[in-house]
Amino acid sequence: MPRRVFLTGCTGQIGHRLTLQLLEYGYEVFGTRGFKSCNIISPKHTCTQVDLLNPIEELNLEVIKPDVLVHTSWMTTPIEFWESEQNKEWIESSKRIINEFALSGGSYAVVSGSCAEYSWDTGRPLSESSEELPASSYGRAKLELLNWLRAGDLPFLWTRTFFQFGMKEPGGRLIPEAIDSMLRGDLFTARSGSDIRDFVYVKDVARIMGLLISDTFTGVVNIGSGAEVQVQVMTNRIAELIGRPDLLHFTENDIPKSFVVSNPDKLHSLIGKYRWTSLEMALLETIEARKF
Repeated sequence: MPRRVFLTGCTGQIGHRLTLQLLEYGYEVFGTRGFKSCNIISPKHTCTQVDLLNPIEELNLEVIKPDVLVHTSWMTTPIEFWESEQNKEWIESSKRIINEFALSGGSYAVVSGSCAEYSWDTGRPLSESSEELPASSYGRAKLELLNWLRAGDLPFLWTRTFFQFGMKEPGGRLIPEAIDSMLRGDLFTARSGSDIRDFVYVKDVARIMGLLISDTFTGVVNIGSGAEVQVQVMTNRIAELIGRPDLLHFTENDIPKSFVVSNPDKLHSLIGKYRWTSLEMALLETIEARKF
């Protein structure tokens, strides 16, 4: 009998792709979604609309009896999510989901975390043992949930994704906003062009999570490539690929340069030397997906 997975957020950027990958691996996937329709058709997949922030909403875990929980849902509205009061609600909701999963007999939980849980002031690549000192409400909420899991007995995998981008993600973040603006023919102003980031393509994030889950790895694992890319380099390449470098503008400000890049050594030790999608290909696919 295939292992059963209860996956929250199966219509999200990661949840959708991860569901498809787990189905290919032979899992049964019981998904939850918000208002967005699910277009995955498989006899091994069911998707239910659920308000996960409603404490009396039935999850039916006692009936499903999943072996694995994959929790990808959280508030991710661009810009707003960093300091939203809803982060506190997601902590309590996540604890409830995990507790119900454990009580139903579940044995392995997977939760998507964030590089926002680290201090961004070290100036060095961030490993899983780097200082945990989040500067945002979002990062603090994620870290609080992680520490709660650490204090329990349930085996878990906690993935810390770096600067994910790609395809039809909502606008508001750097890359989709730059692409959408230039495709419309509008001027795009990039701030803090000297900042260095570890940009990771959404398809790679889902593939890596699938690999980690299939081997039941536990603990905290960074999902980052270790590649150091300046914001200015990224936005310049977007402008070149769209053919509108005239629409890109940079502003000087007093914000100091920040360096937020993963040390991928632990990831490589678990899954081997992963072949990341090239930045060029990832941007080309994303631009094409976002064309009007």
